[in-house]
Amino acid sequence: MRAATKEKISQQVLDWRHEGLIDPELADLLVSRFETGPRLLSTALRWLGVFALLLFGSSILGLIATVLGTASLKLAPLLLAAIAIVAWRFGVRMATDPEQKYPTTGAGLICVFGAFSIAFIAYGGANFEPVYPAFMLITAAAAVATAYRYGLRWPLTLGLLLVFHALGNWHGYAGHGTYWLGIRDERVTAAASLLALGLGLWHEYRWEGETEGRWLGFGHLYVIFGLLYLNVCAWFLSLFPGGLSWVLVFTALGIAQLVAGARLRDPRFVGFGIVFLSIDLYTRFFERFWNSLSKAEFFLLAGLIAVVAGALMEVKSRGERLDGDA
Repeated sequence: MRAATKEKISQQVLDWRHEGLIDPELADLLVSRFETGPRLLSTALRWLGVFALLLFGSSILGLIATVLGTASLKLAPLLLAAIAIVAWRFGVRMATDPEQKYPTTGAGLICVFGAFSIAFIAYGGANFEPVYPAFMLITAAAAVATAYRYGLRWPLTLGLLLVFHALGNWHGYAGHGTYWLGIRDERVTAAASLLALGLGLWHEYRWEGETEGRWLGFGHLYVIFGLLYLNVCAWFLSLFPGGLSWVLVFTALGIAQLVAGARLRDPRFVGFGIVFLSIDLYTRFFERFWNSLSKAEFFLLAGLIAVVAGALMEVKSRGERLDGDA
């Protein structure tokens, strides 16, 4: 959050306190969350202390592993499991701090997956493919349980990522500014995405309003992950196996999101619809003209189309603003 925004919120809280709208204890709590002065430095020092503690603990574990020699491989999963329990407990205490000085936790949950993986190697495992999805699902279950138990969104984000990766999705950095994303079965992932999307909408409209805000924002995460993976699956299917049918499905999906977003007044559907409909149009443009035009002509034509589309949208937007002012 920008410093100017924090200062504005803090001033508003102080005004509420002076007007008697909130009690001093609540005012102090709210102001402490948005302070930008010396407390910011103290928070940074706390984080440095946490990282120093983690690095110190890692060095001790490395020393223990060196001393133990060949037996260390058998004990490593147990050590990592102990770290996972301690880190999880410590992380939950920080994330549930009333002043929200430490807004995220997840190191312990990540260590859970590491402990399972090292244990599999230490005790003679060789074929990772059938067991890694199970490890991911177990860790995802722990993350989701933590999220709902303590009302934390970050563990839910981790849990959703692990669930989709357990289905056979991969992503990573290939170097030189290149990222890659792979999906083993787009149809299965698309079905899971629709399930997540439906769960998110139900969460928002039926549940979050009845739980006094304890799980506020959980539905938003389900919706975002559902829309993201659903659109990516449709895009990949329009490429492989491709064909007119999948192109029409991808295009119809983008248009449907625009219509749904406009009717529901939901910017998430509108945003994903615009982005992936644009990707669809560019992909089709690339398929048709990349080999038939020179590279200069291709990018010149693509740029002109983008400029014209942007100008039309700007004219339309200004017209609507003028009508609203009138």
